[in-house]
Amino acid sequence: MRLACLIFALATIAHADPWAITHGGLSPDKRLGVAVYPQTTEHADEPDGTVLLVDAIQEKIIDPLEEVDSTGGTWGKTTENVYCVWSADSRLLAVNFRTGRMMRSCQLYRIEGRRAVPLDLPDPRTHPKGKILDVLGYSANPGAEIELQPNEDIIERRWGFMPKEGHWDEDYSKFGIKDFEGIGGVLLFVYRIDKDKNVKIVDVITEPEKK
Repeated sequence: MRLACLIFALATIAHADPWAITHGGLSPDKRLGVAVYPQTTEHADEPDGTVLLVDAIQEKIIDPLEEVDSTGGTWGKTTENVYCVWSADSRLLAVNFRTGRMMRSCQLYRIEGRRAVPLDLPDPRTHPKGKILDVLGYSANPGAEIELQPNEDIIERRWGFMPKEGHWDEDYSKFGIKDFEGIGGVLLFVYRIDKDKNVKIVDVITEPEKK
């Protein structure tokens, strides 16, 4: 009997999920978390890139977040390639993740009970200022990340822009955006969720200069 119990205990340990809460992954209400599988070695060639929504209280997996990945496009470590931002009420979750050596991407979720429902951000071109994207392309290392503001604004920060062919001398101020540089410039796309729970774009601005 003791031997059987020991075997069962060892089997349970061996099959326990070795996931770890990622940076910023624990929700403010401490109920949910975003977790990744740590690499077994620092230079693992094929790490498990699954990103998980977990029950932080019971320490159990709820579901994979299929829209994101922790492998970093073969760069970095799974435990360093994902960082999260939660709204103060734990109802919105932004997962920012590495997709290459200098490339980043992001995904926004609405939390409904124990589910993370992916939210698509609307095309910025639906806003007059967003028409600037008609004359911009991206460099070899584009990036985007989401920040959630205390006033409930959703800020998508994008970088890695470059002018499209034929637009190298473009006057970007005609789009209502001041002090934007076509090469190396950063744009902030401001979104809000309306009373019908739809995400709407409300502004496009440049990144304020750091003092």
